[in-house]
Amino acid sequence: MHRILSLALIALFALTLGCTAIGDYGEEETDQIAIREPYPLAFHTSFYSQGISDITFTFHNSGTDDRLIRASAWYDEFSSKTITTVEIPPDETVELDVMIVLNEEKVRALTTTTLFNLAWVVEEWDGDSWHVFEEGTAPIEVYPMDTMVWEISDGEGGSIDTTDYIAVFVTPQAPAVRELLIASKEYVDPAYDPMYETLGLSRTLGAYQFGDLPEEAWYIHTGLHAKAVYNALKYTYDVRYLDMTASFGSLGHVQRVNTPEESLRSTSANCVDGSVLFASALEAMGIHSYIVLTPTHSYMAWKHDPSPAIAPGYDNPNALPLLTPDDLTALETTMIGDFAFGEAVAYADEQLRKDWDLFNDFENPDADEYRLIDIGYARWDGIHPLR
Repeated sequence: MHRILSLALIALFALTLGCTAIGDYGEEETDQIAIREPYPLAFHTSFYSQGISDITFTFHNSGTDDRLIRASAWYDEFSSKTITTVEIPPDETVELDVMIVLNEEKVRALTTTTLFNLAWVVEEWDGDSWHVFEEGTAPIEVYPMDTMVWEISDGEGGSIDTTDYIAVFVTPQAPAVRELLIASKEYVDPAYDPMYETLGLSRTLGAYQFGDLPEEAWYIHTGLHAKAVYNALKYTYDVRYLDMTASFGSLGHVQRVNTPEESLRSTSANCVDGSVLFASALEAMGIHSYIVLTPTHSYMAWKHDPSPAIAPGYDNPNALPLLTPDDLTALETTMIGDFAFGEAVAYADEQLRKDWDLFNDFENPDADEYRLIDIGYARWDGIHPLR
């Protein structure tokens, strides 16, 4: 594995994708191919929107006339052919990134790690016709849509952090999430908390669409929305914690993640699944949500008010105010089955403050696996929901 293809993402760090070098080929000594591997299918739509290619061709023209190159690439049985043409002026080098559109129906049917066969053909125009000067295939290790790849090898003995892509599993538009919100409205009732009546909330979830409120009122207002979801999961769905983590893979930390639909259908969730589920519901209401990752655990949090702020460790070109733990309320989703909402908040809030100084501190080796993932920032960065 070699780091040949590099793409600086707008997120909090420059992500260099793991690539396999196929080597030199063709009419010029410096012509090369680089392939991205492994392939987490859950990231495909996001990679495509971010311009992260499946295969990159590097062409050089050392002649005196323009070179006209046509490159085709596809995954046997899982995509149509992508064809890209480039004209290379004399004495110039051009990188041609090719992004392949997958057959969504076929890739969603995959349930185990699979080898795709990536095929390519490179042709050059000789003035009269195209002639092939390079063609080949390569096996690509592919992980199914329900698999989160937390990191991949950088080919140099290190790893590349891909934890921001947990946001793909946060799916606010999923039908099951909409049904959860409908059920949650039944708990926006003074019978479950007198503050619903105090704030004029009755069978409605308006989130930030409530006009101007003082800071303390926002804390209560968004907390009541989260409490309604919590009670729906507790009493209507009877969701309970189940430690069913399945980690595997040879290139880094790989874990199966249940979608919100699966967690609601099975009425069970581990810490990651519960955080994804709850973040999906809050994002569907328009509440700024976060997923917290530590070396052994995950929980979630939300921002009290709609004012913009930037999480620690993120690029901040617009000089936004820095997020603090006082801006957030945290929730321990593994406590839904056996504890009241206030207890789950108190426990997680305490943990959030203990963890805060370690979040996204990439210079501190002791903080390597402490992450605060801003779901809103991930969306802005092109990391889209699975569905």
